[in-house]
Formats: sequence, C-alpha cells, structure tokens
Amino acid sequence: MVASVVFCAGAACAAGNAAPVLKGGITPFTETPDHPQVPDLALTRPDGSGIHLSDLKGHLVLLNLWATWCAPCVQELPSLDKLQGTMGDTSGGKGGFEVVALSLDRGGARVVTPFIQNHGITHLSTWLDPKSTAMSVLKPRGLPTTLLIDAQGREIGRLEGDADWNSPEAQALIKFYKK
Repeated sequence: MVASVVFCAGAACAAGNAAPVLKGGITPFTETPDHPQVPDLALTRPDGSGIHLSDLKGHLVLLNLWATWCAPCVQELPSLDKLQGTMGDTSGGKGGFEVVALSLDRGGARVVTPFIQNHGITHLSTWLDPKSTAMSVLKPRGLPTTLLIDAQGREIGRLEGDADWNSPEAQALIKFYKK
C-alpha cells in the first residue's frame, strides 16, 4: 500500500519555512540532523560503466534504495519513474534534480534489466551496487529507503517505506528543497 501524503500545517508552513510533510510506509520524510555528507558510493550501469555519487554534486538527488524482491519497492517504482519524467533533469547542467534508483539486488544486471523492462520503467536509469556497500554505509533499516541529498552532497533527510513520489505533495517537497 502506498502511504498517504499530507502538506505541512501550522504557522511555519504558512510562512513557507517548513517543508511539506510526506508520509512513508514506515516513517515520514524526516530531516537528518546536522545534514552529514553522504559517502561517495560507486554506482554502476548494467553495461559496466559507472559514476560516483559525488559526480552528481550540483544536483538535488533523490536516492532510492530498492530491490526487485521487495514488494513495497516494486509498488513505488512507477511513481519514482514518473517523478523523474516530470521533474528530472538529464541535461547534465548544475542545479537540476535527479532520481537515482539504486538496486541492491545481488543478481545485478542479470536480474534488474529484465525487471525494469517488464515493468515499463522508462525514465529511471538503472543503477547497481556491485560491491554491496550502500546497506552498510547508508544504514537503512529496511527497503525501500529514500534519501534526499542536497547539491553539496549532504543528506537532507530520508523516508523509510514506500511513498507516492509522483504526488503533488512529494513534488512540493522536492521544490521546497530545490529552492
């Protein structure tokens, strides 16, 4: 079940000082204290080419940790795909927004590529974690877990569980932090 989402409430929200509230399947989007630097993960495409997370500095990044065997992950993947199609910037310029869906499947491209094709995912790039470092370095309590990372590579906050990332509320959250 995709979690419900609501906007922020109260005086801080009305003044534009508080982020919209986005509820997840386990926890709502919660700001991370002190906004630590996110470790520079090595991400790999199915063809073997890759980048490091630091290569995306200058962009607001929504890093989604998922796996093909995770039912809530599979449920939220289409909304991430739509979010990337609606708000994602693939021009390579600074100041954009990018959804990074990082598969934690041990089977790698052999498992993930046909899964993505069979589920009609067209806007998300397929990224793999061949050294299985994301779980130990980012320490999610479960899957899916989604981190919002600022243009300097710091963790703004995270949401645990699935969410409707293509909802107006989720888009408002992204716009709030993109400004």
